[in-house]
Amino acid sequence: MVLTNLGFFVFQSYYIIFLKKSGLTYTDISVIFFANFIALALLNFPSGNFADKYGRKRAVILGTLISGLGMIVYGLTSLFLVFLAMEVVLALASSLLSGSVEAWFVDSIRAEKCESEAERTFSLTQGVSYFLGLLAGIVGSIFAVFILSLPMVVGGIIVLFAIGVVAIGFRENYGDVGSGFRAHVGESLRHFRDSPALERLTAGEMLRTAASLVYFIVYQPYLVAIGLGEQYLGLFFSCLMVASAVGSLISVRLVRFSRRYLVLMVMSGLLLTAYVLQPFAHDVVLSAFLFTVCGFANGVAIPAIMVWRNNLIPSRIRASSLAVLSTLLNTGNALMTIVLGPVADGTSLQVALLLGALLAALAMPFYYLAHLKEQAAPATTSFAQAK
Repeated sequence: MVLTNLGFFVFQSYYIIFLKKSGLTYTDISVIFFANFIALALLNFPSGNFADKYGRKRAVILGTLISGLGMIVYGLTSLFLVFLAMEVVLALASSLLSGSVEAWFVDSIRAEKCESEAERTFSLTQGVSYFLGLLAGIVGSIFAVFILSLPMVVGGIIVLFAIGVVAIGFRENYGDVGSGFRAHVGESLRHFRDSPALERLTAGEMLRTAASLVYFIVYQPYLVAIGLGEQYLGLFFSCLMVASAVGSLISVRLVRFSRRYLVLMVMSGLLLTAYVLQPFAHDVVLSAFLFTVCGFANGVAIPAIMVWRNNLIPSRIRASSLAVLSTLLNTGNALMTIVLGPVADGTSLQVALLLGALLAALAMPFYYLAHLKEQAAPATTSFAQAK
């Protein structure tokens, strides 16, 4: 996670501004992101099944290899069609990695009979990974001084080093190896339909992640437009990652002192507040602070969501079920990006931020409804009970 995230964060530190400098409009960016999210939605089913049936470690190695090579090619082009193709390639890599890493992690923790440590450990590893974003922003700034595409290439090279760590340090684990692809998908879909809490939790996440996508796409050109020098974007990215790391590290404490649904509602509320205030913040420092609040909210939300949804999913179809959820989330993100680009081009970035505020507001009640459904019919699958 550290190496992969470090490489990804170096890649991401100048990502949007690199696309803008390559001549893409916000509509162009929304089209290539749309291709990425649609590809993710289509590929998550087979990749989740591949991980359950043939091994989560194998899926992670393959996904890491594809990811690293895709990032390198991304940084070596300025052509729209190549960007489009690489977004699909990176979607394939992400579909192999996302559910596989989480499923591998959860079931490895279970195998060590340390289920109670899952939430704390995941929060810690997420926090450490985000703190690497501090280094990534500095590295990205250094390389961007020479050529704006260098952070993408260097990020891909760093990711490739993770393959050795996975090959040496991971012990293989599996889901249900006896059932075929259609059986896995069918059971995962039935489980999703039969779990009202999981349905509502997923709906809330579809809205929250779509809202979070707004600040990711907007913050770099927005800060440059109000006066931040491009050379400082990497340093701001470091601050953004530190805020996400702090959020991730305190996530478990917040959940223990409160409840998951309340924490997630408050984090959506922070996104809402930051987006609504941003158009009135004409000072670069204040604007940067509001975007940092968005990073903090995202850092808190991810560990809380990870544990909550895994409590609702049985082990034998964990990667496949996570793939189902990821498909739904990425479909929502695809719809969001195809709307966001024309909105930003046709109106203003401030209007795009208000769209994000609306999505964050709509997410909040779904977390409460998921909590009510879970209380009405407690999950029979947890880290300790899943068969």
